[in-house]
Formats: sequence, structure tokens, C-alpha cells
Amino acid sequence: MPRQIRDTVRRYALAHDLLRPGPLVVAVSGGADSTALLLLVADLAPELGLVLHVAHFDHRIRRAGAADAQFVSDLAASAGATVRIGRAETKPRSEDEARRARYAFLRRVASERNAAAIATGHTRDDQAETLLLHMTRGSGIAGLAGMRPSRDGITRPLLCIGRAETAAICVAAAIAPCEDPTNRSLRYARNRIRRRVLPELAAIDPQVTTALARLADAAAEVADSMHERAAEALETATGEGAIDLDGLAEDPAIRKGALSLAWERATGQILAARHRDALLALAARRDGSSSLDLPGGRALREYGTLRIEAGAREPDPGDAADLPLTAGATVEWEGWRMTLQRSSGAPNVDDALIAIVPAADAEGLVVRSRRSGDRMAGGVHTKVQDLLTDAKIPARERSRVPLVVRRDGTVGWIPGVASAWNGVSDGYVLVAYPPSAWRMPAQMPRSAG
Repeated sequence: MPRQIRDTVRRYALAHDLLRPGPLVVAVSGGADSTALLLLVADLAPELGLVLHVAHFDHRIRRAGAADAQFVSDLAASAGATVRIGRAETKPRSEDEARRARYAFLRRVASERNAAAIATGHTRDDQAETLLLHMTRGSGIAGLAGMRPSRDGITRPLLCIGRAETAAICVAAAIAPCEDPTNRSLRYARNRIRRRVLPELAAIDPQVTTALARLADAAAEVADSMHERAAEALETATGEGAIDLDGLAEDPAIRKGALSLAWERATGQILAARHRDALLALAARRDGSSSLDLPGGRALREYGTLRIEAGAREPDPGDAADLPLTAGATVEWEGWRMTLQRSSGAPNVDDALIAIVPAADAEGLVVRSRRSGDRMAGGVHTKVQDLLTDAKIPARERSRVPLVVRRDGTVGWIPGVASAWNGVSDGYVLVAYPPSAWRMPAQMPRSAG
């Protein structure tokens, strides 16, 4: 084992608290980087109190998959580590799908072994490639930070060295690691950066990977600071499951960071740049209500507040059943209770909404939720959608506001919002008891509608 390389990795691991005593899952593909990783941590294990468990995943991409697995098994045995071999059920359709399957397997092994971390063989060269890839895709500061030494249970002790050093470790151990022919294919963007872009940059600065690693470290410091400020802004503006947009930070970068963080916490999804921009644009408006579907869920903006629903949709109008409303009967609809009865005047009923229905309209009434195109009865035929918007009823609640509909399909009454029967003093009394959680629209008096 080259002493200088070993000491460099040891110092880096201790500085970033990457190799804690106890079980450690080591991800080993059989290539030079992961082979060197296993050799290094095996050498450091007695000193650092590590208990090694090797994990190898066959993506079913390489014909040599069985040979690779055997190589890793033999390597694990020589390092005094247990080994777990996993295999994809089907060939992955993309690099991203392969990566997700691999990490899912690694996390299962870590859970089984009660390991606090999973060590991977990412090097300084991988960091440079990752940073350049993110740059070509228009990444923000967080993308320029590249891979972190430790995040979400994944540790990368080799970020302080390059591929030349991992190759030197394998040579010193007289081990010929497996070679993956896909690493030579220019079909993959990372390989094009590795084989074409970085050599050109190295002609300008032979230490280009070290320079790019320094850039990643500087970006990480900025990104971490912005993340802290965004988290503080989000905490200040969040209450009762909603974000007060007027109370959110005014700085666009912090504001966008806070919204992105809220989305990640609610849905588990990290938004791409265009999705973050769309969410920021939604939050900039205050007119009425609006919604936006993004990966993992939906954002619902209701005037000055924003709610995020993971994997959810606004209830479709018409989800609840249509219920006939007849004289002398009581119906229950979505938590509302309504009674239609003959009377000569409006009774004084606490905690209820009252409408007087003319006798001509009392036959054929139906209680239902709103539908596209609904309009109020009367000469103006105002759109129900406009009335609900003007009453500032949140979009997510509108399908749960009952409409009392006449035989001709026009709406006679929206409890607490509007009535086509204003001024009627004789007929049938319609009493509506709202659910306990229902709130009267702010600008409507208790007697309205």
C-alpha cells in the first residue's frame, strides 16, 4: 500500500468524519477505484475500528457480470469482509434507472448490517466530471458543489485522490481490476467529458481536476450557507401546513431555495431548475387561486398562501354523489346537513345558513358539487366559478362547497356565498348546517345567502 496515498485518505476521512467505528458497507464494482477503496479501508480498519461488508450489484448490462461478482467475492474474502451480491431483475433502460437500482440495493444491505454508512469509490476525477456535467445542464450553485464527502449515508473517502492514485494502489497490491468496456463508449455524456473535454482542459492546466475540485468545495460552502438561510426563511413563513408567501424572504435566491426545500420535504423529490423556476413564478402571484403539477405532487396557491400536496390532486368536481332534496327530508352531503321544510318565515337557527325557496323552485332540487359551466339562476347568470373566487374560497375546498341546483340545471343557492332567491319572504325554508371545519368566507356576514 503506497504510504503517502494511504495517509492522504486517512487524513481526509478523519477531517470529514467519513469512517466511523462499526459496520461499514463498501460498494465494490470490481473496477480500479472501488478495488482501491476496499484495499484502503481494509488497511485502515484495525486502526479505525471498522467492520467491513462488501456489496456488489450486477446491473445485467455486462456479459462478464458473473466473473465480476466472483472477482469481488474473492477480493472481499482476502480483505476479511463479508460479501453480498445483488442482481437487477431486468436490464435497466437508462443510466439513471441503473443508479437508482444500485443505491436501493446498497441501502438494503446497510440496513441489514446495521451500518451507519455506505462507502463508494468516487475520486477527484469523478468530481471534476460531475461538475462539468452539471455546468452543461445549466446547474445552479448546488450543482457546482458536485458530490459531497458525506451525504444521506453515502461517504466518499477517495474524493481527495484521483484515478492515477487508485491505479497505483492496485498495482502495488498486484491486483488486476475488472475493466468495464462501457467506460470507453462515447454514447455516454460522462465518457465524452472524460475522454475529450478533460484532456483538452488538462492541456491548459495539468492540474485541472484539482482546480475543479477546489471550485466544487467553494460552491459547497456557498450552497450550504444558502441552504441554511432558505431553511430559516421557510420555518419563519410556515404555519398550519401552509407557506405564507408574503412572509417568505424577498431575496429571489433564498425564496427559490425555501420553496425548493419545502417541495423536497413534502414530496421527497428534488426539483430540476425549470421546475424550481415554475414554482417561484407560481408563488409570485396573488390573484385568486392556481395550481401547478410538478414531479412528486402538486403546489396549490390560494391568494397569499401555498400548500404542497405529495402525489395528490385537487378533488374533481362531481366526486360526491348528487342528492335529491325533497320537502320534509334531511340529506347529508360531504359533511353538510340540509333540511327543506314548508314555513311562512325564516326561523332563527344558530350555527346554520338559511335560504327561503319559492314554491315554484321547491320541486326537483338537487344538492351536488360544482361542475364546469355552472351558473346562478336569475337574469345575470353569474358563473359559479367567479363567485367562489370572489368569496376567496381556496381552490382545494371548492368541490366541497354544496350547490343547491334547480330542475333547469341553474344554481339557486351556494350556502354562505350567493343566492338567486334573495328578497323571497314566503315559501320553503332551506336550512344548511355546515361541517365543523367549514369557515364562512371572510367578507360574507353570517346571514348572507
